[in-house]
Amino acid sequence: MVVAVLIATTTAYRFLVAPGRAAAEYDAFGELAGYYVAPITAGLATFLGAVWVGRKLTSGFVVNGTLVGAGAVVLTGGIIFVAKPEDRLMYGVSFVLRIVGGCLGGVVARRMSSRRPASLTTFEGKVRGRA
Repeated sequence: MVVAVLIATTTAYRFLVAPGRAAAEYDAFGELAGYYVAPITAGLATFLGAVWVGRKLTSGFVVNGTLVGAGAVVLTGGIIFVAKPEDRLMYGVSFVLRIVGGCLGGVVARRMSSRRPASLTTFEGKVRGRA
């Protein structure tokens, strides 16, 4: 999701916002967009992933959402070792946003679960052999 949003952002800038500029200006914008857009998008993607994971849970929503965020950090954590020193702070912010996004995704999944009708939950359990 992060790569798709960055591509869409830089493409929109190049063709819609500022067409006809020098390649160096587009490169500079791409770096700036990556610096600010990527961490927010990573947090949002983790939030959506945690909601998706929590959609069929019956308990432990926030814990599982937070684990989704922690997993996202683990999967991308090695990048901080090869990042430019001036970019490391933003990677740290991105990691925090992923964990917060996962936690909030668990909260939203819990709220969505509480709105599910009890009869539907019971029916799903019988179909899957849980009840």
